[in-house]
Amino acid sequence: MKLMFKKYIALLGCLLMISFSFGQSDFEFSTKKHKAKIPFNLVSNLMVIPVSVNGVELSFLLDSGVKETILFNVTEVDSLALNQAEFFTVKGANDIEVKALKSRNNTVEIGGVRSENHIIYVAFNQGNNLSSYLGEEINGIIGYHFFKDFVVELLYEQELMKVYKKDYYKKRWNRFTEVDLAFSKGKPFVGVKLGDSIVENFLIDTGMSDGMWMFKEDVIAINHYGYYEDYLGMTVSGEILGKRSKINELEFVGRVFKDVKISYPYKDVLPDELKDFSTRAGSIGGDLLKRFTVVFDYNNSKMYVKPNKHIDNPFYYNKSGLVLRQDGDAVAKNNNNELIKSLKENNFISYVDLSYVLTPEFVIDHVRENSPAAIVGLRKDDVLLEVNGKKTYQYKLKSITALFHDEDDKEITMKIKRGDLIMEKKFKLKSPLKKNTLVQN
Repeated sequence: MKLMFKKYIALLGCLLMISFSFGQSDFEFSTKKHKAKIPFNLVSNLMVIPVSVNGVELSFLLDSGVKETILFNVTEVDSLALNQAEFFTVKGANDIEVKALKSRNNTVEIGGVRSENHIIYVAFNQGNNLSSYLGEEINGIIGYHFFKDFVVELLYEQELMKVYKKDYYKKRWNRFTEVDLAFSKGKPFVGVKLGDSIVENFLIDTGMSDGMWMFKEDVIAINHYGYYEDYLGMTVSGEILGKRSKINELEFVGRVFKDVKISYPYKDVLPDELKDFSTRAGSIGGDLLKRFTVVFDYNNSKMYVKPNKHIDNPFYYNKSGLVLRQDGDAVAKNNNNELIKSLKENNFISYVDLSYVLTPEFVIDHVRENSPAAIVGLRKDDVLLEVNGKKTYQYKLKSITALFHDEDDKEITMKIKRGDLIMEKKFKLKSPLKKNTLVQN
C-alpha cells in the first residue's frame, strides 16, 4: 500500500529524537551557475534522488519533514568513510534504545550542488528495511539542510527537480499560487480548510507517500465513509497502526478536492516527537503534492504551486489488501564492539553495511483481514511467481502495487509459491470504504 512508506520513514526522522545544535555548512553551487537540474525517481509518491557522500554514490529520499541528514542503509558499497564520527545511544519510540553515529565534516553532492562540512547521523538497529518495501535502494534521507539554501522546484510530472540560487528568477513564479509557510524546527507548515473549518499547522511532508494524516479523528468523515484499520507507519520499535478513511472536501492551496484519502494514527503508538498535538494538526504528503508543480522558498517562507495534469485524479486506496516486499538475503552487519573500537582508535568509520541485498523476488508481507486477497486465501510469505500472466521478474515492485489501486472489479490473477506448492489465485479489487449517502458532511 502506498501509505505504508511513510511508515518506514516519517518516522525514522522522529525516531532519533535528536535536538543538538552543531555548525552545518551550507550547500552551494559547484560552478558559477545559478541553477541546476536534478532528476529523481518517483516511487510510491516519494522522491528518490542521487546523493554522493564522500565520493560514494547513494540514493536518498528528499523529505521536507526531517531536519537532519540521516544515513541508515548502505548496500553493495565497497567502502564508505564517514569523518569525525562519534558513537552514541538515544531513545526512540516506546523508550527503545537506538544506536547511532554523528559524523561531521563530510562532503555531500547532489547534482550541481555540494556541502563541504555536512553532518550526517547514522541509525543502527534499523529493524525494517525500507528498500525492500519500495523495491528501490534507499540509503538515507535529506531535507531541511538542502531546502534552506536554495529555491527548489519539484516537477512531479517530469520527475525532475530544479534548484535555483536564492532571490534569482523571482518572476518565474508569477503564474503560481503563492502560499505562506510557517516553520518549526526547520519544518514547513500550512493551513488547510476542512469543510467549513480552517485548520492550521499541517506539515508539508514530501517524505510521506499518503495524501493526508490527521491526529484528531474526524467523526463525521468516519461516519460518512466508514473506515478500516491498517498499518500506517513503522519505527524500529514496532508498527504504527490507525484508521484509514476519506474526507468529503479539502481545500488546499486554493484548490478544492473531493473524497480525499486520510489516515488517523492511534496516538498511543506514535513516537514522542509526533505527539505535540497542540502545535501540529497532521501532515500533507506526496499523494496530494504530486498533483502540483511545487516550489519551496524557505528563505522567504513561501511555497508556490501550480496544478499539473494529475490535479483531478481520484484518490485510491490499495484495494487488494496486500502489502508486498522485495525479498533478499541478509548480508553481514558490522559488530558494534568492533565499531566502537574503530571509532576510538581512528575517529572514523569505514565499510558501513547496515542493510539487505535485494533480489527480484516479491513476497506477500501482509494481508489485510477480510480483503479480496484474504478471501481467496492468499497468505503472508507467499512468493509471487506471476501477476496477470506476466513473470514477476519483468516487473518492478511499484508496477505491481500500482495494479492494486485500479478501479473496483478489476481482476488480478496471481501464481504463487507456498512451500513446495504452486497455486493460482484470482480476486477482484474492492474499495475498503463505502460511502454512506445518508450522512451529511
